[in-house]
Amino acid sequence: MTQSDFEYLMKLEKYITEIEKIGKTGTISAFSRQTDDIFLIDTDRTSKIELSKFKIQSRYERTKRPLIRIDIDSPPHLNPDGTKTSRNHIHIFKEEFDDFPNLPWAYDLSQFFSASEYDFTSVWEWFCNYSNIKVDFQGELAI
Repeated sequence: MTQSDFEYLMKLEKYITEIEKIGKTGTISAFSRQTDDIFLIDTDRTSKIELSKFKIQSRYERTKRPLIRIDIDSPPHLNPDGTKTSRNHIHIFKEEFDDFPNLPWAYDLSQFFSASEYDFTSVWEWFCNYSNIKVDFQGELAI
């Protein structure tokens, strides 16, 4: 995947209709109405030791290639250049560091999204906005 492919995929509007799966560990499909592209949104909330720990990731369905991943309360990440992130960080695809299926480059999440607390609901909403994901339902997000 090239960097321009990544940017194109991120800009596509994506829609989730599996509302009942939001906030649960598993995979949700997101569909583009502009193209026939499908994206997979993975959530992991299985930590038994740290209940605040979770991950949200988007993948391109055709290739299963990860596009971005947010890790909350996970171990700090060591980047290819030796820099370290905090426990709350975001992995973003970078063509020059393509190591499929990994996303070896990460940034402190606070560089993109600042919150006093990174709870699932606020991170999910930011993730959807950043990834251009819309949720097709009426009412409030109850997580």
